[in-house]
Amino acid sequence: MTPLIEKALKAVTKGTNLSTGLSYPSDMNRAKEMFIRLHEAGETLLAKEITNWAVSNGWKAKDAFELGAIGEDIGKGKKVPISNGPWWNENVLELLMQQPF
Repeated sequence: MTPLIEKALKAVTKGTNLSTGLSYPSDMNRAKEMFIRLHEAGETLLAKEITNWAVSNGWKAKDAFELGAIGEDIGKGKKVPISNGPWWNENVLELLMQQPF
């Protein structure tokens, strides 16, 4: 997993209610949009890596699995619907890269 993906997952996690996972539409949309931005930036999104990271960072196993599956689907180019938005600043990836690890 690249440092950018890890920073992005930290940002998604910070904005997600971990007691409910991605059940709130806003949490789901934020995660999807972040994965789309990562995919468009050329990052490789692997379900196993995302899931393992999420479990190690406070996500319930079933929610971590869902996050990983969504990430990999988007990483493979699957189109997913996103309501409202944008959910992130247009230069969020650049801002994340400037943050210390």
